[in-house]
Amino acid sequence: FNRVFSFPQRMIMPKLSIDAIKDRIADLQKKLAAAEVNKAPAIKKVKALMKKLGVTIADLAEGKTTGRRGRPPKSQGKPAADKPKAKKSRGVVAIKYRDDKGNTWTGRGKTPRWLVEAEKAGKSRDSFKI
Repeated sequence: FNRVFSFPQRMIMPKLSIDAIKDRIADLQKKLAAAEVNKAPAIKKVKALMKKLGVTIADLAEGKTTGRRGRPPKSQGKPAADKPKAKKSRGVVAIKYRDDKGNTWTGRGKTPRWLVEAEKAGKSRDSFKI
């Protein structure tokens, strides 16, 4: 029982003092502030480059088709040469069997009830052949 629910030692976090946690929070807040300071000049550079090249926000959003994140659906992202070709229609299949009541069958798929019942009654399948 203990083996199933025991955790490896490396997964157990060491207990930190409140002061150590506060120090970590302060350090992370400093790093966040530094990142925010670097963000403003980067945005300014991107805006200037967009203006120079004539790129708009709409141009950037053009390729976005859905609001979902992650891997695009399988139908997207494939080059045109890799897309599967449409299946050709095989056309209408000629009727091979017909009874007196007008029931028909092409000979493909499951045998229809009218033909099964006729065969049970003693008639041969060849007698219905066209």
